[in-house]
Order: sequence, then structure tokens, then C-alpha cells
Amino acid sequence: MVPEGPQGAPQAAPKTHKKEFIGYIHHFRGLAILFVVACHLLMAWPPNSFTEKCLLVLWGNGTVLFVFIAGYLFQHLSRKFEYKDYLRKKLQNVMLPYLIVSAPIIVYRLVAHEYPGYITDPHPAFATWPVWERVAYFLGCGAHLQPLWFIPMIAIFYVAAPLFIYIDRHPKWYYILPAVCVVSWFVEREPFSDIPKMFVHFFSVYVFGMFLSRYKKEYLEFAKKYYVIISIATVLAFAATLLFYTTLGNPLNYVHKMLFCCFFIYWLWRLERYVPPFFNLMADLSFGLYFLHYYTLLIVKAVYERSAHHAIPGNILYWTADLLLVLFGTIVVIQAVKRLAPKKSRYLIGC
Repeated sequence: MVPEGPQGAPQAAPKTHKKEFIGYIHHFRGLAILFVVACHLLMAWPPNSFTEKCLLVLWGNGTVLFVFIAGYLFQHLSRKFEYKDYLRKKLQNVMLPYLIVSAPIIVYRLVAHEYPGYITDPHPAFATWPVWERVAYFLGCGAHLQPLWFIPMIAIFYVAAPLFIYIDRHPKWYYILPAVCVVSWFVEREPFSDIPKMFVHFFSVYVFGMFLSRYKKEYLEFAKKYYVIISIATVLAFAATLLFYTTLGNPLNYVHKMLFCCFFIYWLWRLERYVPPFFNLMADLSFGLYFLHYYTLLIVKAVYERSAHHAIPGNILYWTADLLLVLFGTIVVIQAVKRLAPKKSRYLIGC
């Protein structure tokens, strides 16, 4: 399945490999979860910190990469699509872990009456809502733990799978890509609690992933000729996002991350044999890292603040140390769960 690369690039996978496996996309998934974790670190940065802005522009909105890969793999595996079986697997491997991982923080918020500002600002009387209504809001919006808004949003993509199958089996519908990209430019990804709006924003990303999957060979041939232009365009988009951060930061970051998808597809394919094994591990554990990393992050933050009596300082040294601690701690927890429940871990934490 892996196209033959240029001199120095990886050759086709051995016939003993699973037909569905694409090495560079697997590595891309490992990189995408790194983006998701890296943009969530909670630190006290100095006012108007240029370093913070650079890190936010670079790592922020890694959801684009995650959704792109979801669309890519959906199309790649669509030949044997069966809707009921597809939904059953998503319920078991995504929605069930979502409920299990959500339970502790939901109980904590209900008992401690601790609700983040992104809930109470739009809903000042949230604490007075009936318990069932608060729980429904938590689960329906992923509001109980900030990164979990992604699950209710991606669930809409799962339900809408027949629509995406129709698009792929009638390829002329891919001509809608420019139009839906324009929609994503204007329909921004905030607030996270507006799940239908999130679906509209990321619709173009998912379809773009399907498009590059359907035409994977053609794209790699194109990228072999124009990789310099693709790389320069990606760097320029990053620079433009930095320059216009306060005015067009979100729309430009969308463009930047879409270009990142093109950029990483090519370079991860071309340099596949040089990708560190760590990215295989990250890819294998990606959903577990997604579900659990914020718990680890909050624990690291609480331990530091209790011992140092101040917030984690915002600088590149502490940021790097925090990222490594969160990744390492989460991987340790995931491996422990997989060892304790090797046949059930996918249902518990998604991997």
C-alpha cells in the first residue's frame, strides 16, 4: 500500500503486512497526538510573551491534524464499509472509553461544585441546573474536561458516515472542497461547547483527508515535484499567523494546519525509515493519550503548585519539562491499564 518512494525513501511494505497499514499515516497519528498534548500545557507566561505566541501558533489547533487523519483513514478503509458494524466499533472503542474516562471528573465537579469559566461564563446559573441536565451538558459538549469536546463533535462524523461514503463513491462531490474550506475560514472553532459549529468548521478538514487518501498516489507524485513550494508555503503560513495573530490568528492557523497536513504527509513518507520508534508508540497509544493526558497534566500542575507555591513558570525550559512529564506519566498509566486489562483496555481508555 505504501507507494514506491524516490531514492532514499521507503519502499512498499512487505506482503506480510496488513493491507490497510500505511506507515507514514501511522507516524502522522503519533505526531498529531503530540500536537494535541503540547498545546494544552497550563503555565504562567509573562504578558505578551513572544515564546508563548510561537508555541501556540505552532502547536495550537492540532485537532486539524487529528480530524484530517480520521478522514484519511475513513476513506482508506471505506471499501469494506458496513454502517452498523462501523457504528458498533465506534461505540465500543471511542464512545464507551469516553464515558468511562469522563465519570471521575464529572463526579468530582458535581460533588465539589467546581465548574470552569468556559461553562459558567455563558451559563451563570449552571450550578443550579438539575443534576441530570448538568451531566447531559457535560457529555453532550465534553465540557467536564476541556479537551473532551472533540468526542461529541467526532461522533457527528461517525453518524454522518453514509454521507462521506456517498461523497467518496461519487468523486465529483470532492469539488465542494474549496467551498467548504471557505466556510471553515469564516466559521471559527470557538466556542468549544457549540458542537454543531465545531462539526461545520472541521467538515472541510475531514473531507480534505478523504480527498488526499483517495488520490494518495497522485498527491505523492505531485509532492515529489513541488515539495519545496509546499514547504515554503507552510513556513510562510506560520509566519503570517504570527504576524496577524491578534486579528486573523484563528483563520490563518486553520490554513497553516491544513498545509501542515500536506507537509507532513510528504516528509513522513519520504523519511519514513528515519522516523524514531517513539512515534510508533505514540500512534499506538494515541486515543489513550488523548483521553488521559489532561488528568496527568492537572496532577503535574497541582503537585508543582503545592510544592513551589506558585504556578509553573512560562518559559521554554519549564514547557519542555512539563510536556515530557505529562507524556511520560500518561504513557505509564496507559501501559499499566493495558497490562491489568489486556483484552479490555481498548474499551476502557481507547487503546
